[in-house]
Amino acid sequence: DPAAFDRVAHEMAPRLYRLALRLTGRREDAEDLVQETFVRCLPALRNFEGRARVSTYLIRALGNQWRNRLRTRRRSRLVPWLRTGPDGPVELDPPSTGLRPDERLAADDRAEQIRAAVARLEPTRRWTLLLREVEEMSYEQIAEVTDTAVGTVRSRLFRARDDLRRILEREE
Repeated sequence: DPAAFDRVAHEMAPRLYRLALRLTGRREDAEDLVQETFVRCLPALRNFEGRARVSTYLIRALGNQWRNRLRTRRRSRLVPWLRTGPDGPVELDPPSTGLRPDERLAADDRAEQIRAAVARLEPTRRWTLLLREVEEMSYEQIAEVTDTAVGTVRSRLFRARDDLRRILEREE
């Protein structure tokens, strides 16, 4: 049913885009990732049995697409500047109000440090951390999306947070 898919796509696209933007760090890559996810999921949704929520299915599919891209890039011999593009890092947070310019600069610097540190996390840990902190999913929801046990989710989150703390401490 094209109309049903359209409704699902319009409802889920912003959420998937925000998550993809956090994963990739670039608008163009995030847009491509969301589009690829929908293109690959459309035929499969015809056989969707409803054992999980459609949102869970699409978030899992987005994560799988992202991991596939990471594997492809590792095999690629492209130099890093070809992967990042000329635009530089993407501003992911809206500008805040009420801060003095020096406070805003300090906050921007800290936000960039955190984004860079998150980008350095091992992909599985980064994915789990983003699902928890950005998507605000429960451990059970993350376990469903990642097809792992709740204990594994807890372990990955602990390790991701610990790795993040260490990376940030080294940079200070």
